[in-house]
Amino acid sequence: MKKKNEKAENKNRMKIIKISTIILLIVLVTMIGFFGIYSQNRNQISNNVKGYSYAMDINGARNIKLQVNSETTQIIKDSQGNIIEEATDEEIKQNGYTKEEVPNNSQDVKTEENYKKSKEIISERLKKLGVQYYNISLNEKTGEMTIEIPEDQNTDTVLSNFAKVGKFEIIDSETKEVLLNNSNIKSSSALYNTSTSGTTVYLEIAFNKEGKKKLEEISKTYVKIENNTTENNLEAGNATESTSNVVEETSSDEVKTEEKKVTMKIDDEEIMTTNFDEIITTGKIQLSVGTASTDTKTIQDYIAQAQNIATSLDKGNLPIKYDIIKNQYVLSDITEQHLLYIALAIIGFVIIGIIILIIRFKINGLLAGFAYIGLFALYTLLIRYANVVISIESIFGIITMLILNYIFTNMLLKNINENKEDIVDKSVIKTYTKFFNRIIPICIMVIAFCFVKWIPMSSFGMISFWGLTLIAVYNAVITRCLLKINIESK
Repeated sequence: MKKKNEKAENKNRMKIIKISTIILLIVLVTMIGFFGIYSQNRNQISNNVKGYSYAMDINGARNIKLQVNSETTQIIKDSQGNIIEEATDEEIKQNGYTKEEVPNNSQDVKTEENYKKSKEIISERLKKLGVQYYNISLNEKTGEMTIEIPEDQNTDTVLSNFAKVGKFEIIDSETKEVLLNNSNIKSSSALYNTSTSGTTVYLEIAFNKEGKKKLEEISKTYVKIENNTTENNLEAGNATESTSNVVEETSSDEVKTEEKKVTMKIDDEEIMTTNFDEIITTGKIQLSVGTASTDTKTIQDYIAQAQNIATSLDKGNLPIKYDIIKNQYVLSDITEQHLLYIALAIIGFVIIGIIILIIRFKINGLLAGFAYIGLFALYTLLIRYANVVISIESIFGIITMLILNYIFTNMLLKNINENKEDIVDKSVIKTYTKFFNRIIPICIMVIAFCFVKWIPMSSFGMISFWGLTLIAVYNAVITRCLLKINIESK
């Protein structure tokens, strides 16, 4: 009898330990989901948990108006019509150079086709810059564009990059002959490499088949001459700035051989003048951005710079040069106070629902209530890290998913009470079958909404999709385990 009592006590102790462990895990997830994880960085306390992404109807929007640039640029030409990069007034007079005013957008590029192409490129750039939801309208006659994007901490960065022309050139530093341009680029991206000295960020440019062949030929012609004294050169496809134009001296003949270099330009701005250490056969060059660093914020800034340049180059250059003539923030009618009231109302209804479960199903209701809170907290994290944008419509999606999970929980507890054999798995299977058979039309509708291009509909679809997925997975793992431990350990 004594052994039997000890066995029962051990069983009961293990039951308490298992349930307590799961509840502590739920509490941890709840604390992270609702309050976050805070750490000190540079004398500032910051939350390490990702924030919510809000749609324009909640967080406000930035309205941008683009107009085709009508300005002119002054160029200098010699007597044969060749463009001279730089010349003083005295040199212009002595050499007989002429100045000409050339429009930034010539009349032959102001076509409907180029306007549409510009819209497509800007759309692709916005996507690459992480703007998921935006509106673009184009006046096909004038080329004028009106763009609406959500207001967030990255908006100003997006604005400074998405409308750049993105003209890329590698030219002979002396003759100014264009050796490679946008038509030769296949893709570009930001990379980083960590070593003992810190993390170095690179902009990698990959060239297409034709560009790869050209790059190989260029790297043969503009190769670094041995024993030269250049400070930084292209090494195995890695580009850094070279600051000297040097010649090699032969010890016997004192003959000087001039070293040929290339200049890289983006939007006619010189990035670097350099040469190659060896022949590049990979079809890729890597440009270092900044210097090696161990500071997280500095590294992130370098990555952002590299990513911004990659965005300008990746989808080709804009055939039309645009000016931003309007940059206006439009405040949303929904304030933070409104969102707080909504959140408090949802939490209030959840608490009332859990109290009802406890009254009806006693200890099982209490455990199911803990599981429900954990699902709620995990749902808030999933929404953030799945990059789901919250709109007014998606808030109704969140409420709908919480109601569906409450119905599921209530059905499960009711089936367990009716199951005289106290087999939880059997009740779980019965509940899943009955519940999901009933909401098949909802599931189909949610999946269809995910592919709709209209922002409010797609936002509702995505948030509901992740909610249904969480209901299916979470309850099968956490809720089932809690109830099974409590019931089958008696």
